[in-house]
Amino acid sequence: MISSQSSKKSITVIGGGPSGMIAAISAAKQGAKTVRIIEKNDILGRKLLATGNGRCNLTNLNCEDAIETICFFADLGLLTRVEDEGRVYPYSEQAASVQGILSDALRHFDAEILCGREVESIERKDTGFKILIKGYDAVKTDSLIIASGGKAGPQYGSTGDGYRWAKALGHTIIRPMPSLVRLVSESSYFHLLKGIRAKGSTELIRMNKVVDRETGEIQFTEDGLSGICIFNLSRHYEKGDIIRIDLFPDYDKEALKELLIKRMKTLGDRNIRELLNGLLNRKMIPVILDGNGLDGEIRAETLNQEEILKTVNFLKEWNISITGTRGWKEAQVTSGGIDLAEIDSVTMESKLVRGLYFAGELIDVDEKCGGYNLQWAWSSGIKAGKYAAAAIGEL
Repeated sequence: MISSQSSKKSITVIGGGPSGMIAAISAAKQGAKTVRIIEKNDILGRKLLATGNGRCNLTNLNCEDAIETICFFADLGLLTRVEDEGRVYPYSEQAASVQGILSDALRHFDAEILCGREVESIERKDTGFKILIKGYDAVKTDSLIIASGGKAGPQYGSTGDGYRWAKALGHTIIRPMPSLVRLVSESSYFHLLKGIRAKGSTELIRMNKVVDRETGEIQFTEDGLSGICIFNLSRHYEKGDIIRIDLFPDYDKEALKELLIKRMKTLGDRNIRELLNGLLNRKMIPVILDGNGLDGEIRAETLNQEEILKTVNFLKEWNISITGTRGWKEAQVTSGGIDLAEIDSVTMESKLVRGLYFAGELIDVDEKCGGYNLQWAWSSGIKAGKYAAAAIGEL
């Protein structure tokens, strides 16, 4: 057992991920003298180290607060660079640089770091909060910031504990779901398509209506679909949805039909498989032909108008039934969480409990790929730390 941690006008952050680390730094920069982080992992920023395939897509220039974030990190000593589509990365190309910069700042501000501590519950007291920790004495604090993350990536310690604490303190939890994740299909042909990458446009279809659209690289796996455009669509996935793929987004149906007819005139003495070769990945051709009920060995010149139109429709509107996602372990972020309507969007303070703040993935906010989700972690964390520090200064 360790001795009880207690200090007047203190701020405690539960969660040592991106939003928690920057919240603690923000509070210290605002003038808070006693700031601590409680983290159940043995190190801070464990999940951060894995972001962007270890490169850490820090933010995106299209985000509202991107410049503020870049300047915040520049003040801490981090050099950044901008890449395609406004994505911002550390110049070192290492997520470890971001984690290291944040850790260094926490040490500089003399923040108290309690790693390897698993919070069991939180009690609201007249003068603040009492945090019960498994195997250790309780921690008392005046202001509390919960930044414990969602459920995506449980291998990094994200197990959704914060939902339980928030609910116990009166907050509404919108059902958490895996987001930015591979989609799974039971269609039998996917083992033939494994490893194929194709540029195209995609749509998420629900009850014959388009829910969302994305364009980019589509990756075919042994059991479904991947790639950034698929990840972005996965944010809205519900049971029974269909993914519609357009393999020729640069051609409308009439133009694609004319292209096939022209090829039939010049390559008519070849078989249908050879007719499509040069238009599609060769591994994809048998699946396309089978989907149209065509024998790949018959001569291309024998195709009638109905068969041509059927082929065009398949290439432009390939409907794939989706049966689920690859789940929490592969999900990059969590969709759902604490209802944002119950949180002051300016200060990140709970509208229900004075002195309680939230930040990061725990809240019902999720964005598409490209640095947008980390930007939310930084923005919400900076606000929570700043206003938590301002609040205890008034106590």
